[in-house]
Amino acid sequence: MSEAATAFANYIAKLERRGAFAGEARAALLGVPVRIRHFGAYQDIVREGERPQESCFVESGLVSRYRTLPNGSRQIVSFHLPGDMVDLQSALVIVADHGIRTHVPTVILMIAHDDILRIAAEHPSVGRAFWFDTLVDAAIFREWTVNVGRRNTRERTAHLLLEFNARFAAIGMVRDGWFDLPVTQNDLADALGITPVHMNRTMQWLRGERLIRTHSRAVLIEDMAGMVALAGFDPVYLHPEGPRSAPDGV
Repeated sequence: MSEAATAFANYIAKLERRGAFAGEARAALLGVPVRIRHFGAYQDIVREGERPQESCFVESGLVSRYRTLPNGSRQIVSFHLPGDMVDLQSALVIVADHGIRTHVPTVILMIAHDDILRIAAEHPSVGRAFWFDTLVDAAIFREWTVNVGRRNTRERTAHLLLEFNARFAAIGMVRDGWFDLPVTQNDLADALGITPVHMNRTMQWLRGERLIRTHSRAVLIEDMAGMVALAGFDPVYLHPEGPRSAPDGV
């Protein structure tokens, strides 16, 4: 198995944690051609207005989706971790309405849209898994809308840190309670719709209240109950329970 195919097998394993594929479907997924691309920190993978022909899987590193306003300000609309397929929807949406860029050196696997659509059509179980993946993305977008629109700065910051903690834990990247958060406070500010100065003060407050600890870019949720109460955090929107079972014969 090639390096790229071995890496893509990690995404297949993620999908199968929600429900195993039949042998033919799994073999078809493993046979999908993929190519590896290496990006440095803060490099665009997709730019707004482009017409991409491939979808992106994060093998290592961290990326975000973002929108840029005419005045040059930026709103990050989601973060994506190793094991995430960033833009499955681009297989059907012709023009990119947002950009995708890295935050650290990142390895991306590129899968052609034609291959994604073909395998989804030939193997309904794979199509359902892809569909569920995009539905989880949509659920995260909805929660972020609530976060920025209705929570105050301390609440929304706590909520985002708890989301990172839950998502990193799901992929085995929380160790002794700590997770590495390879984004700057400016990046966090762009995700939360606040200024970098306000972001810095909020992180100081969370540390001062002993809700979190930080070391360099590592974060520890020191008081989980206090953070959950502050943020009103409920991980149901991440849908760890997986998809509904398909009817027999489907």
